[in-house]
Amino acid sequence: MRTIDYIEMANGSPIQGYPNYETGSEVQCKRKMDWLKTGKRLLKQLAKELELLEGSYDIRVNPAGPAVSGEAVLHGEWIYIDLGQSCLGRNFGFMWRTCKGRKDYTGNENHWSQWKMLLDIPKLACIIKQCHNK
Repeated sequence: MRTIDYIEMANGSPIQGYPNYETGSEVQCKRKMDWLKTGKRLLKQLAKELELLEGSYDIRVNPAGPAVSGEAVLHGEWIYIDLGQSCLGRNFGFMWRTCKGRKDYTGNENHWSQWKMLLDIPKLACIIKQCHNK
């Protein structure tokens, strides 16, 4: 899936994994799995741009239940990024925050970035680094 398609999904209707029982199709399930796989790929690119060392971060996927998007998460020694549709509405985009290690699940202040920021990962990485270096 292209990044632009991922962003359009994020800004569109809620992503869910219910199969279409009328036709027997599992198109929704496939869309959700494509969503999560692409999120993981984007986080790998972002980790590289953030110059995170191999082994100093985890990227994991939580498919969650059929009624929600699930999420792809990058959790490093100083950064936590969550690519999942927010229950607060699509205007919030995705959430990231600095943290103090991979056992820190609450971290510092939450920041919200618009999904379109994923089109310019170097710029997004620069913004995140600036926040970390304050």
